[in-house]
Amino acid sequence: MHCLFFHNNRLADNVGTNLARPYPEVNATLFRTSADKAITLMKDANLVMTKITSSTSFSNELMAAAQQSDQKEVERMIQSTGIKKKPKITYNPDGITMNFVDYAGDKECCHIITQLRWV
Repeated sequence: MHCLFFHNNRLADNVGTNLARPYPEVNATLFRTSADKAITLMKDANLVMTKITSSTSFSNELMAAAQQSDQKEVERMIQSTGIKKKPKITYNPDGITMNFVDYAGDKECCHIITQLRWV
């Protein structure tokens, strides 16, 4: 047998007062800034993806450099695509990960992470 009990929701009695809202007042300034910066990061990620998809030689050379653990060459090639923010680049035998990060003041505000497999 199951019993269900209802109790008076005290927050409903306080609608329109500060007691009803357990969170701070909404201030979307940082949220909008984060979205704006994320758009720029997406443009950078798109530049890299476009270069990889449009150039067989670029994609072959990038993959070869990563498989040889030539971090400087991988970074140079990614930077050569015209990106504005340098991503953190890691790779393993399965593929490559690029983590594009931006800041609003001293706070990390957004990340765009791309993971591409080659195996």
